[in-house]
Amino acid sequence: MKTNREQVVVEHFHYDRVAPDTAPKTDVQVNINEVTATGDGADEIMARGKIFQFAVPFEVVLEGFAVSGQITQIIQILDFNGTPDDLAAADMQRLSRPLVEYIETLTYQVTAVALDQGVQLDFHAEDDDDSEPFEKITPDDN
Repeated sequence: MKTNREQVVVEHFHYDRVAPDTAPKTDVQVNINEVTATGDGADEIMARGKIFQFAVPFEVVLEGFAVSGQITQIIQILDFNGTPDDLAAADMQRLSRPLVEYIETLTYQVTAVALDQGVQLDFHAEDDDDSEPFEKITPDDN
């Protein structure tokens, strides 16, 4: 699947210290909205394939801290004229993976400074449940 990707945008990212006994939580979603090109050359751009905004809102609570925010990216899927429902789960995961990697990277970098030890998140696609595209795996204690 060929794509044209705009830059990944960190709409917002928030870090908080929380009480050590705060219940852990992992909520990472992938939302897709169709967008339309406007202005000069819009028809030519749209003829190449549908354009979508991928948005990944998230909230992750681990022992001692929480991160939340939203990461977005505009992606044109070349030679594709369907709806998001027409995309295979594997394609959705590949298209949204760079956004999820931003969450992992930002969390590691912020915790490296704030806690003097980076916490590595490792999100993987779930194999048996299509309702939630990503599952939190335990952080690396290294």
